Amino acid sequence: MTAPACFISPLLITAAMITSTSAVTKLPGESDWVATGDYALGQVVYRPSLGRRFENLKPGVNSSPPEDALDRWYDLGTTSKMSMFDDSPGTQSISPNTLTQVFRPGAFNAMYLAGLDGQTLSVIVKDQPGGTIIFEYQGSLEKSEASDWWEHFFSPLRPRTEFTATEITPYASCEVTITVVNTGGVARIGIVSIGDLVSLVGIAESGARVKARTLSRIDSDSRGRPTKQQGRNARDLTFTVTVPLDMAETIADAVDEVMNVSCAVMATDIDSLRVGRTFGLIGYDLTLRSNDAVFNFSVQGTNV
Repeated sequence: MTAPACFISPLLITAAMITSTSAVTKLPGESDWVATGDYALGQVVYRPSLGRRFENLKPGVNSSPPEDALDRWYDLGTTSKMSMFDDSPGTQSISPNTLTQVFRPGAFNAMYLAGLDGQTLSVIVKDQPGGTIIFEYQGSLEKSEASDWWEHFFSPLRPRTEFTATEITPYASCEVTITVVNTGGVARIGIVSIGDLVSLVGIAESGARVKARTLSRIDSDSRGRPTKQQGRNARDLTFTVTVPLDMAETIADAVDEVMNVSCAVMATDIDSLRVGRTFGLIGYDLTLRSNDAVFNFSVQGTNV
C-alpha cells in the first residue's frame, strides 16, 4: 500500500444533469410482458410499470407478473439512463453496440465506474461544455495478459469491469462523457459514482481482507428437490487504519455522512490490486488510544 486508504463521497446525479444518452429501456427483439404470452426459455421481457427486464427460467404460459413469480423469471434489473447512478451495479444502463452518456454533475475530483461490459472504455471530462479537456482516458476493457501459452491460445479473455480515476481537477461547470463500446453486443454500465475523494489519512495495514460471496441461493420446491435461484456476486472488504488521535473525530464524521449511501472504498491505490476496492456500505469500529486511534473499517459490498 503506497497511499492512504480512501473513499469517494458521491454526488447525487439527477435526470436534469443528463444532456445526452444512448441508453435504452429494452433491446431489439424484447417485448413488453403480457399474461397470455407463451415464453421460451431465456426470453427477455420488459415491465414498463417497473422499468425492469426479466429473463424467463421456465418456458410456457404463466399469468403471474414476473416480479411475483421469481421462480419462473430472473430479475435483470432496471435499464434506463439513470440505472448507472443508483446503488447497484446489477441495475445497468444498456445500449446495442455503443453506450454514451453525457452529463454535467458539478465539481468533483474522483470517479469510480463498475459493472462495465464492453470492449473499450472512453472517459472525457471538460472544464465546461465545449471547453478544454481536463481529464481523458481511452482504453481496453480486457485486463489480463496471458501467463502461459495455454492461457494465450485457449483461455477466454478476462474482462475488466471497473475503472477508477482520481486527481481530476474540479470545475463547477464541467461536462462528463462516458462511452462503452461493445461491437456486435450490448454495451453496459452498472455504476457511475463521482464525487469528493476523502482520505482516511492512514495507509491500510497489512492484512486487509476481501470476502467474495454469491447472492445466488438454493431453495427447495414442493417435493423437496433443490433449485438454484440465480444471483450475482458481491465483494466485502475489511481493513485497518491507524491515524493520529486528533484526526479521529474528522474521519469518523466523514464516514458517518456516507454510512447509509453506497460508495467506492479503496484500501489501496495499487492498480494491480484492484481487488482491494469495492462498492458498498462502509462502517467502522474505533479504538482510541493514548497517542493514536485505530479504525477497523468494513464494507458490505453490493452486487457486481
